[in-house]
Amino acid sequence: MRKVFYALALLLPITALIGALIFGFNFLYGASAASVKANTPSVITCTPTGFIRDGINLTAAVIPTAGSPNVKGTVNANGCNIGVYYSPNIKGTVQAEVFGANYFGVVNNGSTVTVSHSFIHNIGEKPFNGTQHGVSIYFAPEIGARGSITNNHISLYQKGGIVVTGSSSSATISNNTVNGLGPVNFIAQNGIEIGRGAKGTITKNTVTGNSYTGPNFASSGGILVFGGSCYGTPLTVGTQIQNNTLQGNDVGVFLSNLIQVGSNCVLPTTPTKIVASNNNIRNDAVTNTTGGNLLGAPGAYQAGISDEGYADQLIYNKICGIGYTPVPNPPPYLSRIDVVATNPVVHSNSTCSKKDPNIAVPFNAQINGPARNQSVAHPLN
Repeated sequence: MRKVFYALALLLPITALIGALIFGFNFLYGASAASVKANTPSVITCTPTGFIRDGINLTAAVIPTAGSPNVKGTVNANGCNIGVYYSPNIKGTVQAEVFGANYFGVVNNGSTVTVSHSFIHNIGEKPFNGTQHGVSIYFAPEIGARGSITNNHISLYQKGGIVVTGSSSSATISNNTVNGLGPVNFIAQNGIEIGRGAKGTITKNTVTGNSYTGPNFASSGGILVFGGSCYGTPLTVGTQIQNNTLQGNDVGVFLSNLIQVGSNCVLPTTPTKIVASNNNIRNDAVTNTTGGNLLGAPGAYQAGISDEGYADQLIYNKICGIGYTPVPNPPPYLSRIDVVATNPVVHSNSTCSKKDPNIAVPFNAQINGPARNQSVAHPLN
């Protein structure tokens, strides 16, 4: 994918940029009459799906059917583009270990799918590289994908952990552990992403290690919500982001709803009403190098919460660590809460006491005017 480099009103026009975004389970699930028989390392058949990305008719190791809609056991997708592919109107559940595909672990393309108690890992190229694919769970935008994503362990993905995208898509995302690669210089990962007008709630997840050290003005996001005509999509509104634990991400919660006016991207004129509350956000290091570019001065960009929108609420969050502690003379550009928004509600947030990291200390958000020019680790569309 590309990487979007945007400017707020009166600044630079939009430029195409983009590069930006073992734990083992022992599975005891048995096969049932309504379950797809899981494959084994010695029996891997990659079947074309009709799902096109990058001009490729992607193949899948498992394609559930109406007669066998559920997937349990182990899905070895080495050599395939997708581990498990749900075509439109095939409703089902996934409770499995899925690994080895280079594009997606599980794809929901226009159905209602539950992915729970699964271990999804090693999704991407071998070795990982900077191409913009390699997502563990993907709810696709074409037709509208719905369902829930709960109690999964997701690790070793190339681009993203969980992606829900499209104006007719929706998902409940809760109690997942999503582990990025840690600081890497070849791709800007995102942990959990809702975008392009999708609906969703993101609660009680643990998201770690989405950290980009490379060039081209990008920062990775632990949780990313984006939308608006600046991205060629509807606004993404009403997302609830609550009670998550976010550790070691360039930006803990990355909110970017922007509309295009002429050649500029500006704040939306209608409320987006995203709520980020009661999240525990921490970064103990400054590892990003180029995500800034504030007022034409390149440098690192890290923030506990970064918000562009209208009437978003950022409340009762605890944001700690030197990775989000502002410095007197940037770069690096560091913020606990960085707000460029219309009528934001920001209160009752806290940071850790230097004397006692278990003590919460209130702080004021960093409120930036419209003259901010800062890039986002672009999502997977």
